[in-house]
Amino acid sequence: MIEPETIIDGRYRVLSRLGSGGMADVYLAEDRLLGRQLAVKVLHHHFAEDQEFVERFRREASSAAGLSHPNIVGIFDRGEWNGTYYIAMEYVAGRSLKTVVREQGALDPATAIDIVTQILRAARFAHKRGVIHRDLKPHNVILDDEGRARVTDFGIARAGASDMTLTGSIMGTAQYLSPEQAQGHTVSGRSDLYAVGIILYELLTGAVPFDGETAVAIAFKQVSAEPRAPSELHPGVPGALDAVVLRALAKDPARRFADAEEFIVALAQAREGLGVGAGSVVAGAIADTVLATGGPYGAPPATTRPSAGVPLAESGALLLAPAGGLDGENGGGGGGGGSNQADRRRRKLLWGSGALLLAVLVVLGLLLASSGGRVRVPSVIGQTEAAALAKLRAAGLTPVTTTASSATVASGLVVSETPSGGSEVGKGTRVSILVSTGPGSAKLPAVEGLTAAQAVSKLRAAHFKPRTQEQSSAKVAQGRVISTDPSAGLVVQVGSPVTVLVSSGPAKVHVPDVTGQSLPAAEAALTSVGLTVGTVTQRASASQTPGTVLSQSPLAPTALPSGGKVNLVVAQAPKEVAVPHVEGKTEVAATTALEKAGFTVKTVTEPTSEATKIGHVLKQSPPAGSNARKGATVTITIGMTAETTPTTPTTPTTTPTTTPTTTPPATPTPVPGR
Repeated sequence: MIEPETIIDGRYRVLSRLGSGGMADVYLAEDRLLGRQLAVKVLHHHFAEDQEFVERFRREASSAAGLSHPNIVGIFDRGEWNGTYYIAMEYVAGRSLKTVVREQGALDPATAIDIVTQILRAARFAHKRGVIHRDLKPHNVILDDEGRARVTDFGIARAGASDMTLTGSIMGTAQYLSPEQAQGHTVSGRSDLYAVGIILYELLTGAVPFDGETAVAIAFKQVSAEPRAPSELHPGVPGALDAVVLRALAKDPARRFADAEEFIVALAQAREGLGVGAGSVVAGAIADTVLATGGPYGAPPATTRPSAGVPLAESGALLLAPAGGLDGENGGGGGGGGSNQADRRRRKLLWGSGALLLAVLVVLGLLLASSGGRVRVPSVIGQTEAAALAKLRAAGLTPVTTTASSATVASGLVVSETPSGGSEVGKGTRVSILVSTGPGSAKLPAVEGLTAAQAVSKLRAAHFKPRTQEQSSAKVAQGRVISTDPSAGLVVQVGSPVTVLVSSGPAKVHVPDVTGQSLPAAEAALTSVGLTVGTVTQRASASQTPGTVLSQSPLAPTALPSGGKVNLVVAQAPKEVAVPHVEGKTEVAATTALEKAGFTVKTVTEPTSEATKIGHVLKQSPPAGSNARKGATVTITIGMTAETTPTTPTTPTTTPTTTPTTTPPATPTPVPGR
């Protein structure tokens, strides 16, 4: 156990311990960096020693950290500390759904449906993002102070068949384990739906469908035993809801609901069949209160209730007032023999009945007075259902709960009570409290294709709480709505949050570098990231193979919208030109002429006995007048003296050799006059 004031990973200061499970301990802590409270789940050390488990824990915690939904407890951080691992998550004040069932027993069908629908919304959101919970159970669902269901441990806990020898939390997990998990088979989103079906079963009946002395025994029942219908345990469950539960608990995953959305729709239809409305609930509650005091000696009330639309004073008048008046007021002054006698008998009978009823009421009043006296009804309007029930029971009264939707009172709080707070009643009197189930449900309007502002306005007008979120789309224009979560047309709770996905246009991708690749390879590389080839320009190149990409625009790694175009410049073979005639020219003149024409010059030498050809081009290849591509090599052969014969063709720098010539001395020219 970690002591208070301990600093986890240099950041989270432990305030107190919140609870413990089979996998980890949970602590209330303060984030010293952001100054907020959060819950820190610290993995038990024996799990931390299992490297495979730790790796799975890390991977799935990262996946769950990306889930942001009103019915999912958010994950903020994860890390390693003191030889184990931890997860920092949102702190939600409230009670677990398991605690609620233990304290209150079976819930009314409407409340059970509303809670499970919220759990399914969380599952739907996670499943669409590839995250499966694997351990859905009431212990992992928290009802916050507003009565909203929040699912925790998404994508973190994974209890499989290999864990069946453990006890404690695994024992509890086995009660919600799907048949395929119990057999070690592949887990899917439908495995989560099976667990939700068991949660719904428990909320409706106060018990799980399969139980046993060991986890293995329970798992065996999950695989082979058929559940009893919820209505067999709790007659108040309608047949339509029985059918929904039993479909969710089908052994074969293919026979269950296809996804969470289909499950939600089935629950919404079953809830509509309950026919619970605020007016009828209030009227029924008043009638129940009156009838609770209506039998002699505390006998059960009569099965026939007074009409909710008839005031109680009028009901009393109908019982006590003789229908024919006194002394024949309606009988014409006592005339008419047989008729008058019948009237008299009828009046006597009515007077006798009235006297009997009066005697019964007197006796009942005496009995009530002698059996503990009267008490004042405490006011519980605005309190939570649990607090109201405890307060009424402490006063010696018998509370009866009914529910109805309310647009003004938060779910789980008392809307009204009958008799009203402050009135005096006999001990043991039934007090009916009307508990809000929230603002009710309505179909979510369609807003696809509208602008973000139009969609938000339409959803707010329908009393939902929209929030926009951008998402790239190649099909929906930028600024227009792609879809909503929940989806349009679904029956959802009025006032619940709705995520509006607004197109940010095509997704941006980074341009790859395709220079040096062949044109087909470059096209394939661009297509693979969602880009296309724009214009292709050819440029002559003597150094690159024709068809090779020389350059691109834009350059890598520029970001472009998906479907954007990249222009390419591709190498082309140089054009062919005529080879100039250079035979007989000096080496320098021949080289200049060939290079000017765009050719590369290669020089070799060859001995010659003709002095006039030394240093001049003896021959050329390719020959003069033939066509060759620019950049091609033209070989010229330069004449050299016969005394030096190179063994291999080379390109030496030859210095012409000259033979000294002896010139006779000049004869002086005679100068005239000398």
